[in-house]
Amino acid sequence: MKVLVTLLAFATTISTFATDRIVEEFGQAPAYANITSAVAAAVDGDRIIVKNRAGNIPWIENITVNASLQFLSFANDDFFYVQGSYTITGAAGRQVTIIGMRNTSGSVVFAAGGAVRGTKVRLVDSYFVNGSVTMNNNNFDVDVIGNTFLNGSVSINYGNVVGCDINASALTDEGISVTGNASGFPLDTCAIIGNKVKGPVSYEGIFSSSESQVLHIRNNFIQHGWMGIEIYEGNTSGVQNLIWNNTVVAYTGQFTTYGISLANTNAGSVWEVMNNVVTRTWNGTNRGINRDSGNLGQTNVYFNHVSNNVSIPVSPDFTFVSDNTIDQSITLNADGTFASAGGCIDGGNPAGVLSDLDLSPGDAGAYGGSYTLTNFHPLHTGAARVYLTGHPFNVRSGATLRVKGVAFDR
Repeated sequence: MKVLVTLLAFATTISTFATDRIVEEFGQAPAYANITSAVAAAVDGDRIIVKNRAGNIPWIENITVNASLQFLSFANDDFFYVQGSYTITGAAGRQVTIIGMRNTSGSVVFAAGGAVRGTKVRLVDSYFVNGSVTMNNNNFDVDVIGNTFLNGSVSINYGNVVGCDINASALTDEGISVTGNASGFPLDTCAIIGNKVKGPVSYEGIFSSSESQVLHIRNNFIQHGWMGIEIYEGNTSGVQNLIWNNTVVAYTGQFTTYGISLANTNAGSVWEVMNNVVTRTWNGTNRGINRDSGNLGQTNVYFNHVSNNVSIPVSPDFTFVSDNTIDQSITLNADGTFASAGGCIDGGNPAGVLSDLDLSPGDAGAYGGSYTLTNFHPLHTGAARVYLTGHPFNVRSGATLRVKGVAFDR
């Protein structure tokens, strides 16, 4: 429906490293016989380049990373196949990048070290058959970009989760959780954008409890069995947190389910809940956009579309509630597109700066607006990719246009 074509004035790319250490089964020196020996020999700035074993049998190793390294496949446009967990030890200024890992059974986890946000981890274009990213420690700043988790979840304190496909339906964990709360640092944006998330019964699809970041939760397609999006806390500086253009469906449940729920928000926090679509296929009691207990922040709820099969569509006691629809049937296809759209097409905020990419009025839900879900999926195309841009919504004549793109190239 919409294609992103962007002129990049400025681009940030994942940098290349200095020395390549090749891992090859039965290879001759200077190749390394396994990933463990290559990592042991490596120093800061090296690349670990992995040749796949015959038949793509995975390299079966648990790896501890104690240096600034990059891991990637020897073959162009292909995964490197491994089995085992990768433990990244924190240290001041450390940077670890993993591009194109296919892990058949194993996770990416942390070992404490360093200072708050002192270790940068990038996990890009990888595929986890049975494993998670568990990097929920304040010392790590983690970007999880364009990955598939067939049976896993993502837990971080700082960073971004962009364009992933996360199936946590068999776990006892949130699909995505963000819980960073270190004081004394300037606010930064945590982007949770363009993800497909399937959560389990009794857990959230997306959960955030953070007061030291600005949350942008946008254009996600979330299937949940309790809460689609649950928010606590929020920055106390009055910088707007955005919950925009998400499509949320309760597909299963145990007790009452909630599409979007805000609880225990901090005084001074501001939450903008706009252009979301909330519906359900589960038959139990369901709340659409819910104001739970303990809210001290300001929450504005407008131009959302809640299906008429939701028991309690929108709580009435938010700070501001306007222009939401609750009387139309909304049903979805398996990919989150509309089978029956109600008023969602062209039904988002009508401001021109929020138009869809084809310049028609903005649609509600994950496929509407400039961060439409089609910008991020399908995954694993083998191509270099600009995965997120920052740009002004309103371009004025005579003003300098500044566009920042963040990219990777395997």
